[in-house]
Amino acid sequence: FTLQVMQSILAGQGGRLFLELRDKESLAYTVAPLRMEGVDAGYFGAYIGCSPEKGSKALSMMKIEFKKLMNDLVPKAELERSQRYLIGRHDIDLQKTSSVASAILFDAIYGLDAEEPFRFAERIGVVTAEMVRELAQKIFSYPEVAISVGPESPFEKQRSNRSTQPELAR
Repeated sequence: FTLQVMQSILAGQGGRLFLELRDKESLAYTVAPLRMEGVDAGYFGAYIGCSPEKGSKALSMMKIEFKKLMNDLVPKAELERSQRYLIGRHDIDLQKTSSVASAILFDAIYGLDAEEPFRFAERIGVVTAEMVRELAQKIFSYPEVAISVGPESPFEKQRSNRSTQPELAR
């Protein structure tokens, strides 16, 4: 649940990535955090669509936003906004039978009971700013991977300036 709150803090037009990288810095056409949770593993990352000449700065600014989550507590109002959004979206999803069935199925795979989808608001509501910071520290302490798709990689300059180099693909 903490991962969902952290993603929500970064996501959407009111999220940190959009506000900082797109609105303030005009670095991106689109920017979004991504997550996939699995039974044994998953991932968390971010996507940014930008022009090649802005790629290096966009990547640097994205890392700054991740570091802010690692180092600073999310303000109470921002945390509560993210929680309200997630709870509201979940409640809307529960209006569809297929969403309820899917939630119950995945909870069964995770070893949870069929009532778990109806405890979502409670689970999201107990997430604290400290929990978000601790999770960010855990996730963003792993070696980074940067993947660039396009005619050239804007990350080559950053790659040559690092002692621990990220894996790159074109």
